Amino acid sequence: MSTLSSDNLRAAGWHLVMCGINHKTSQLEQRERLQIGRESIAAAHAGLASLPGVQEALIVSTCNRIEFYMVADRMDDPFDIAAAFYRKSRDLDITALRENFYVAKGKHAAAHLFRVAAGIDSMVLGENQILGQIKDAYSSACAVKVAGKIMHRLFHQAFRVGKQVRTETDMGKGSCSVSTAAVGLLKSHLDAEARPAVLFVGTSKMIALAASSWSRLHHSRLMFANRTQAASEVLAAKYGASHYSLDDLPSLLAEADIVISCTASPEPIITRDMLQAHLDACPSHKLMIMDMAVPRDVEFDKNGHPDLTIFDLDDIQRYVKEQQSIRAAAVPDAERLVDERLSEFAFWYDHVRNEMTPLRTMEDFERVRREDLALLLGDLPEDVRSKVDEQTSRLVQKLAQIKVNTGAGSSPDTE
Repeated sequence: MSTLSSDNLRAAGWHLVMCGINHKTSQLEQRERLQIGRESIAAAHAGLASLPGVQEALIVSTCNRIEFYMVADRMDDPFDIAAAFYRKSRDLDITALRENFYVAKGKHAAAHLFRVAAGIDSMVLGENQILGQIKDAYSSACAVKVAGKIMHRLFHQAFRVGKQVRTETDMGKGSCSVSTAAVGLLKSHLDAEARPAVLFVGTSKMIALAASSWSRLHHSRLMFANRTQAASEVLAAKYGASHYSLDDLPSLLAEADIVISCTASPEPIITRDMLQAHLDACPSHKLMIMDMAVPRDVEFDKNGHPDLTIFDLDDIQRYVKEQQSIRAAAVPDAERLVDERLSEFAFWYDHVRNEMTPLRTMEDFERVRREDLALLLGDLPEDVRSKVDEQTSRLVQKLAQIKVNTGAGSSPDTE
């Protein structure tokens, strides 16, 4: 892997690409296996950048999307790179999901990122959390030094788009996130006067947002449980709540009316056996569970028991579709701002793409020749392809000789 800089960009030899899968193109169970947690994202960035042909790399992984942004050799298929990443990092074959992945190149890749940053492409229209998640992904890629010239410009422009859309249009009106939508969905299933006992499992940002949102809506008893009690103690102190370890979950289910869970565990936290034991011990206790995690924290059939209601991200998505009229009206203004910033990036990107760095070796000339011919020859007859190949090879050799005779190819640092 080599980081792109102004002295090694070659015109037409690389391009900006992205490929991804999200809530619009896939089901939750399809994305679960692909999720990249915060604790492994830095290694994932480095692993993607180490693949052949990848010069810069950045992965945005959230509960609703996994997207790969790359500066890669022009001849490479972005999905094939993503598939190689999963084969190498997880021994996972994702070829069956090819139709669920979308691909964009050049300014179209930039346009997609800008729309994500603006909240236009989010499950919750105009959500605020996605911009912070993109910033975290960029910081992680910078920390392992796999973001270069193109990614720096691309993502800083995306940050500007996200901020501008939220401050200059109605897309930013009110707080709106997956967590607040989850709380709204739960509230819609409660009586107006209900004051339920709510158990929060985990201490992620989504849990913190959900707790904040819930505290404004209800005077309820709140409980927090986490693998390490020190982290749950901080949240519990903020809301005057009690805190527990995950070992206490079986008994806590009997005390809670609502459970909101979002951990980074690769395995279910609330298991089928745990829930069945609770249902057997408390047959008249009605319990609602909101599972916001990917992979999911709850191992149970959503329709498996009349006294147990389980919601997940798919349910949140359906709920959100009914809540978006004000923000939807602001989409045209947001799209206009995206287009303005995209024009600025596209102008810069085209300029960089057309910068010609002197090619230093015959191998450089030959590589560019082969790449361009592969695009031009297509299905031409074999005799025509052979003739073109022969003539262009001679032309490259002549140009290389001119380069040598005229002393071309001095270091860009001295020009």
